[in-house]
Amino acid sequence: MRILLAEDEKELANWLVRALNQVGFQVDWVDDGRMVRRSIKATRYDALILDLGLPGVGGHEILSDLRDAGERLPVLILTARDSLIERVSSLHEGADDF
Repeated sequence: MRILLAEDEKELANWLVRALNQVGFQVDWVDDGRMVRRSIKATRYDALILDLGLPGVGGHEILSDLRDAGERLPVLILTARDSLIERVSSLHEGADDF
């Protein structure tokens, strides 16, 4: 399974990549929202782990753009923003889990 990880916190991203690799996932990591779009166009991914607070283009905009384009790639939101409103809005925008 190939996963795209979009996370701008380097230490967390490195840890996640190592942990996911250890259990058999192939992980590509980007740290800027603009790179998410490019990566998805260039490579077929099985899932996207998406931080909402990315530089360049924020996670909400990325998620909205994906869903507006009909992209059904499973999206897991991974963020420090943990308010109920943030969860609900992300799920309504098309996230598969938060």
